[in-house]
Amino acid sequence: MRVKLENGCYKIINYFDEKTKIKNITYYDSNELYHRLDGPADIIYFENGKIESKLYFIKGTTHRLDGPAMIWYNRFGKIEGERYGIDGKEYSKEEYYKQPKVIKKINIERNLKLLNKVI
Repeated sequence: MRVKLENGCYKIINYFDEKTKIKNITYYDSNELYHRLDGPADIIYFENGKIESKLYFIKGTTHRLDGPAMIWYNRFGKIEGERYGIDGKEYSKEEYYKQPKVIKKINIERNLKLLNKVI
């Protein structure tokens, strides 16, 4: 099933069978590139309903500023592997957390949390 979203992008849902068991959910932009700003662009599920992988993309490139851009899980839901990426460039976990865009994002989120506690 393909659904056009308000932002002009598309959400595609594929099923294991004709029931409502989801196999994967994929988000594309109008150029059919993986794209989603507010979550993973591709989520794949095992038949048991547990998440197999989450992939974060913006305009077809791996990108995430608040954690790994690619995450793989085992059948029990435990993380088996991660990869970090910004603007399509892959980083080790250590190098990722040294990137200016990541530091800025972390600082903004920290300040928002502090502000919400004051209000």
